[in-house]
Amino acid sequence: MDGMSGGYAVMFLSFFLIICSFAVAFLFFTRAMAIDDILGRKDLLAHWVYPTEETQTSAEREYANYQESNRAMLFVIGGFLLIGMILMLLFGGEGGVLTAGILFVVLIIIAIILVVAPKLELKRALNAPQDAYITGTGIIYEGAVYPFHSFLMRMDGVSFVKGTPNRPPMLDFSFLQLVGLFILRPFGISVPVPAGEVKTAQEIVRKLGGSVGEEEISGPETTKLPLYCLSCGVSLQPVAKFCRLCGKKIS
Repeated sequence: MDGMSGGYAVMFLSFFLIICSFAVAFLFFTRAMAIDDILGRKDLLAHWVYPTEETQTSAEREYANYQESNRAMLFVIGGFLLIGMILMLLFGGEGGVLTAGILFVVLIIIAIILVVAPKLELKRALNAPQDAYITGTGIIYEGAVYPFHSFLMRMDGVSFVKGTPNRPPMLDFSFLQLVGLFILRPFGISVPVPAGEVKTAQEIVRKLGGSVGEEEISGPETTKLPLYCLSCGVSLQPVAKFCRLCGKKIS
């Protein structure tokens, strides 16, 4: 094939697909190795199996939080795209109409993804194994693996959160994930603590380098006020160090 007649484009696309294939294979290989390491370790800190009702409640709670964060993200992204469309229509001339149309299609696709993604995640969570493995190298919760130290991710902290009448005690794990060359995206995973396993959960926090205050062990039951990010307004866990949507540090 003549290079100037499309040969170079085919070569570039083929090279790009090969690089992507190796990258995906490497990521899946490292994730599989992490699963084997977690399940094969003799120093298993905890293996909790959850009742179906508790799993469903947890999945629905995470679904609501996911919807809320996606709604805020849609407002931010949609606002920028709408401003771009207006500017293209006003100052872009004939090409501006086409560009505005492309931006509108992109906005529709993003909106569909942000609406469908939480529903797919809820379905995955309801069909996932209803248990949690916790070791010194990572956790497996509802079929998803979270290594404490991997190629693109590391644990930033762990804490024990007391339960309330509407919520069981939680082990809150905070992670930092590399999403660019120098961009770290914080996110958190909350693992419910089954009844009778509070002391085990507190011991896990200590072994993993977290801290458990005396008031959290034997103090009176308290209800913490909701915490919201001052930058984007999304609701946060009381022990959050970073906003799970915009990444702003919580003081």
